[in-house]
Amino acid sequence: MRKKLPLMFIFIGLAMVCIGGISTKAQGVGDRNRPSGLSTYHIKGKVFLPDGKSAAGVTVTVNGTEASNITARTDQEGYYDVSGLGSGNYSLTVNEPGYKPATESLSIVGDIRGQAFTVVFHLVPAGDVKPANPALSGVPKDAVAKFQKGMEKISSDPKSAVVFFDEAIAVYPNFAAAYFEKGAALLKTSDADKALESFVKAIQIKPDYVEAKYSYGYAEYLKKNYEVAAAVFDDVLKQRNDMPEAHMYLGISLYYLKNVETAEAQLKMATASESGERIALAHRFLGGIYMQKKQSREAAIELQKYVDMVPKAPDADKLRATIADLKKQG
Repeated sequence: MRKKLPLMFIFIGLAMVCIGGISTKAQGVGDRNRPSGLSTYHIKGKVFLPDGKSAAGVTVTVNGTEASNITARTDQEGYYDVSGLGSGNYSLTVNEPGYKPATESLSIVGDIRGQAFTVVFHLVPAGDVKPANPALSGVPKDAVAKFQKGMEKISSDPKSAVVFFDEAIAVYPNFAAAYFEKGAALLKTSDADKALESFVKAIQIKPDYVEAKYSYGYAEYLKKNYEVAAAVFDDVLKQRNDMPEAHMYLGISLYYLKNVETAEAQLKMATASESGERIALAHRFLGGIYMQKKQSREAAIELQKYVDMVPKAPDADKLRATIADLKKQG
């Protein structure tokens, strides 16, 4: 049975003494956080409605290098993902009836194959009046203006975004959303230590900030602090049980903590509620668990699902050979 850690220790004390060494492949929150390693780039993110809720069934259109009117529909949680892209300049558009057209630009550069780039949309009604965002309630107008400038820059120029978020925080020190988005931007600039500090500060200000908690847990997962990560993801799921990736990373963390039975249950919950590339790792780890249990047929099925979702994974050929051997055993 894994040991429960006090949340105060997790979210405050440990962050202050253990920060450092986070992989800079992380992208921020939720679907912004994903280990890289595929053979092509992909763009993903989330679309929000004016009231801050997730926009399900919305079409995101991508144009640019190696892309011409490629579309992706958001899932029930508002997430979208476009894969198979090369480096270059891209334009993303959401043109949904009843809302103003929203366009974001993104430049993909770098040598990290498989890297995910994040673009977030906040829809605005077609009318002239922009409704209040719950996250900005009670925040001074000057701070909101600087925050919005940061959000405009976070995808294309994260360093500039950090400056705007800092300016917003200077005006309003208890600006939890600014701390969270600053953390996401800092991850893009490879300053993972300060990013983790920002996530912790957001949680201190707003203890129920589930997105910040998720990002905190994912950062600890990347640092291989699996006991801490498991405790954080467990807390996240108590608050919101409908987050497939939280189930997945909790399961993987428990797997490394040798709590295989509970890990298997969490991984199954992830795959039961999501069927895309976002939870591909859940199938891979389920395959590993079934191999340990000598359940060759089940292991082959799960590993095949992973390879189908990530056909250009660095070890895809090795996995295909393993699947072939498992089928012979089965």
